[in-house]
Amino acid sequence: MGRRQSKPALLELFKNEQQDVGASRPGGPASQAWEPGRSVRVTAGHLLVSIAVVMVLIVMTWMIAFRQGELQARAELESVIFQPVLEDPVLDPSASVRLAEGEPVAEAVAEEALVGDPRQQGFFYFVLAETRLEGALRLARFCRELGLETWVIPRDNAGLARVIALPGVVTTSRTEEACRVLDERIGAIGLRWKESGGTSSLEDRYLVRWDG
Repeated sequence: MGRRQSKPALLELFKNEQQDVGASRPGGPASQAWEPGRSVRVTAGHLLVSIAVVMVLIVMTWMIAFRQGELQARAELESVIFQPVLEDPVLDPSASVRLAEGEPVAEAVAEEALVGDPRQQGFFYFVLAETRLEGALRLARFCRELGLETWVIPRDNAGLARVIALPGVVTTSRTEEACRVLDERIGAIGLRWKESGGTSSLEDRYLVRWDG
């Protein structure tokens, strides 16, 4: 009996070698998936993740820009609010009080007699000015010395105060006699106030209702 051949045939070895070489070539199935012109499959999960990342970046950028703008606006507002008042808007510091020749000088009114709130509910009152307490006291004292009853009402802790004139009126219409007479009287005193060194003639006066 002839011996059985224990080694593979030469033809089989050659075929196996050809298959191994073909699988290792760059043009094989493993590399063809990344060739130009071939479509790449993107799943819905990958797309959603990409969109979420972009949205997060946009939101973060907007929040940073908004915060910077808010800080800048707050700084500008604080610089305006807390800017010290160097001059009294009611008084002209460069002008001195000028009285007509021969005009009697009225007795000065004490500060305690000027500060208060005698308003009654339901009436309208003329507001002559709103300024620092010192300027409000000077204006109220000036009006008192000319016979117009005025009061200084502190507004807040910033040192501002209102100067109001009495009596109160029941309407804001200048055609009503009581309101018209008081308005004309304030206008005449305002002209004298400006002549004596004030920066205005009280032309900005307005009526405010007091409801308590």
